Amino acid sequence: MKILRIAITGSAGSGKSLVCRRFKTIGLVTLDCDVIARQVVEPGKPGFKKIVEVFGRSVLEKTGTLDRVLLRNIIVDDAILRKKMEDILHPQILMEMVSQIENAVYKDKKAVAVEVPLLFELGMEKQFDATIVVAAQDMDLVERICKRDNVSKENAQKMLALQMAQADKMAMADHVIINKGTRSELFESVDNLFDKIQKEFLTT
Repeated sequence: MKILRIAITGSAGSGKSLVCRRFKTIGLVTLDCDVIARQVVEPGKPGFKKIVEVFGRSVLEKTGTLDRVLLRNIIVDDAILRKKMEDILHPQILMEMVSQIENAVYKDKKAVAVEVPLLFELGMEKQFDATIVVAAQDMDLVERICKRDNVSKENAQKMLALQMAQADKMAMADHVIINKGTRSELFESVDNLFDKIQKEFLTT
């Protein structure tokens, strides 16, 4: 069975999760690489063991799980440690993502939408039939990150500075959704785009 594989990416705060939520509502299987990233570093998993080997036991909570806030602060400020973390996580995430796509239960829509924040940075676009970038104005991105993560404007801007520029992502994507209106307008854009992608996929 051929499954239509759609990747959704975009800067932090762009509305990727909302777009994925809409895809789920219209009947697609949806996956989130941020969720997968947490799954591959659960205690006992190879990713967890490697992180503790590299970063030491000081990055663990008293419960024995990873202290995500501490780890995020460490890698935001240290490019070398960030690279080490990426080298551990990214192969594990890709392997688990492919496994979950292949083993998902597909009903009326033979399609999957996967939220992949670092789609182009990791060259993961090759895994998909169509790629979508969700974009928004820079000031909206900062505002949403501050609200979502309870961080300062400065930290939100620092987080965005670590990511590929929106313009670069848009240039590489097959499709772009601009998230600048209401939620219902965003959902309408998703519905229209899925119809278009589905027709393209069925005729290739």
